[in-house]
Order: sequence, then C-alpha cells, then structure tokens
Amino acid sequence: MMKHALPNSGPKTHVSRAMAPSSQGADAFPAAGACAELLLAENKDAVYESELKNLLREVLERGCGAHLLSQLLPELAALSSLLYHALSIGLRQPGQTLGEEFCDVIRVTKSGAKCVEPVRLRRHALWLACAVVPQYLAARSQSGWKNLSQLTRTPRERMEQQLRIRREAAAAAAAAASVDSDGAAESHLAVLKPQWLLQQLDHSVSKLKSMAGWLENDVFPASYEFSLACVHQWSAHAHLAAFYIFARYLDLAKRVANIQYVFVRKDLMPGMNLSLLGYMMSLRLLATAMVEFKRVHGHYKLQQKQRQQEARATAGVPAMPFSHSDRVPTSLSIRITGTGSSQGSGAIGQLSRRKCALCLGERVSPAATPCGHVFCWECIVGWCQKNKAECPLCRQETHPQQIKCVYNYV
Repeated sequence: MMKHALPNSGPKTHVSRAMAPSSQGADAFPAAGACAELLLAENKDAVYESELKNLLREVLERGCGAHLLSQLLPELAALSSLLYHALSIGLRQPGQTLGEEFCDVIRVTKSGAKCVEPVRLRRHALWLACAVVPQYLAARSQSGWKNLSQLTRTPRERMEQQLRIRREAAAAAAAAASVDSDGAAESHLAVLKPQWLLQQLDHSVSKLKSMAGWLENDVFPASYEFSLACVHQWSAHAHLAAFYIFARYLDLAKRVANIQYVFVRKDLMPGMNLSLLGYMMSLRLLATAMVEFKRVHGHYKLQQKQRQQEARATAGVPAMPFSHSDRVPTSLSIRITGTGSSQGSGAIGQLSRRKCALCLGERVSPAATPCGHVFCWECIVGWCQKNKAECPLCRQETHPQQIKCVYNYV
C-alpha cells in the first residue's frame, strides 16, 4: 500500500545495471543535480510522512487516550518517520521512497571517481539513525525523560510512590552508618530500575543545559549576546547554501552516510539551477560572520578597558579620564582641540567647575539627559552610542537625539 511500482521496462533496465558497481555508472545515469527535483522529492516524503503520523495519532488516541498521547508526541514523530522510511524503502534494491519514485531518482553512493553503487541496508540504517535519533533526543529532552515513567500510572499509584520514596529516604538516612551486604544488593537492584535511568538522563540533560548557559554567559563578554540557537541556525543555512551550489546533500544525515542521487530517466529539459541563490546565501552568511566577529572583538576590547579601570580603582590609582579617541567626534571637540591650550582652558573655566560623573573631570560643554542629569557632551553621547541607551546614573532610557546641550549653566 505504501509502495508504488517502478516505471516500465526502461527504468527497470537502468536500475538492474546500477545494481553492480560500474565505472560507466556516472555516464549511464546522470547525477541528480537539479535542486528542484530533490526538494520536490523531500516535500513529497514529508507529506506522506505527515499522513502516516496522523493515522498513528488517531489509532493511539482511541487506544490510549488523549492525555497519554499528549505525553508521547516525540515518540509518535520518531515512530512515524521510522515506519514510513522502513515501509517505503523496504528490503529490495534499489530502495526508494515515494517522493523519490515520483521524481525518478534513486539513492547511490560513490565508491570512486566514476563508480557508483546502490545504497546498502546498513547505509540506509545509518542515515535513518542520523536523521531520526537526534531529533527524538532533542524533543524528549525538552519534554523531560522522567515523565515517561509517570505515564502508565494512576494517581493512586503516584501517591503511593511518593510515600514510598519518603520512607526509603528516611530509612536510608537512619541506616547510613551501617550498610550490610543485603542493603548493597538491594541498592544495586534499585539502580537497574527504569526510573533511575530516566533520572540519570534528566540529570545529563540539565548538565548539558548548564554547560550551554556557561558557554553563552561566561565565555563571551557579558555585553555581547551570544546564543547557540543562532549558531545552529547559521550552520543550517550554510549547509543549505552548499546544497544549492553543489546539489548533492540536502540534509546532514545524507552527508554523513554519503548518500547521493542519480536520475533513472534521461532529462530532456534542464533542471532549475539554484547555484546563484546558493552563492548569494554564502555571501550573506559570510558578511554576517564577519560582522559578528568584529562585534565580539569590540566587546572584548571594551571588557579589557573596564578591567583595567577596575584594577586601577582597587590599587588606589585615580581613574584616567576618557581620551578623545574613545569619544564621539563632534564639531565642538574639533573646535576646542584646534584652538590654543590657553584659549581652551579659559573657555572651560568660564563654563562650569562641576565634575562629570563619567570622566570624573570638569564638565566640558554640559549636556542634560531627559532625567535631568548633566554630563559632558562627548561623554554622554559616547556612552549612549557605545553602551546601553540609558542614563548611567538613574538608568532611565536615553537616546542620543534626546540629549540637550545646556548653555550658560552654573
């Protein structure tokens, strides 16, 4: 029911010749270099797999109930994928899914420069494991492994289990000083329970999450927002761009298993070439990576400056004011630096003698934020542009265009 018949005599003769490795395989069977055909086959397989998943959902919902089914969604997705590919590919050679039969492509693996051979069952199993197992582990880890042990229990059994756990904990605390051989054997048998295994899996998942949090928060500067999800998305887009350019591996599992495609028909019409789209995606990804590397470098430099200032403060060395190179260049600063030192000091003395909270020096060209705090013009504008757009004293949201220059301020 899940398997369609192959085309008539023409494709069958081609397939029979492809069963044995041949140095003329690349010439007899053109490589499926049309990305549109492979994408169409993948979409067809996704449609058929979703139909099988819906059928399994209806069967399990009638047999187990909606509550139990809602806790088994990762297992349902993995089971439907395994059943669809196992039933469609089967044990015969060459194995084809329904989408691949629709597009007249077969799976092959290259054993040399021009020698291709059909994919064996072991390689199919490797591809299926790489395609299904990581997705299932990610989905189940997100839902929780320990929930599997609670699915087949009634509320009464759950309450009894909680009471039993409390009694065992109290007994273990009382008998912690003297542990005999029988107790050791019982603890060894308790280790082999499925609940203990599921708890260990949850513990491993929590460790992985803590490591991911450490990588996101501690390895990179605190001011730089690093996310592993963005890195995963960038890698997926890079793999898709490589597929558009070379038209070989649509997903990572086929790349690991070294599974490629060839046509079992002669292409009369040239396929749609998506290599230009792949090159454009590659340029965009390269530009994104360069921009992010530049941002990380800038945040590292800023963090190093902050550490130096903290070290000076702890050592009792007075803080150095911000240099003009770290501030935003303005026409006012250029005018002040262009005049003589005597004229500049006279102008500063006429403005104000109060200190700026950022540079800890006398305010030059006072500027007020919307909250009313007054700083140097260059200091507050540079702060809002290089750091968060907020007042450094009261943390009120402040944008550079909201800062007002104050004249004749005493």
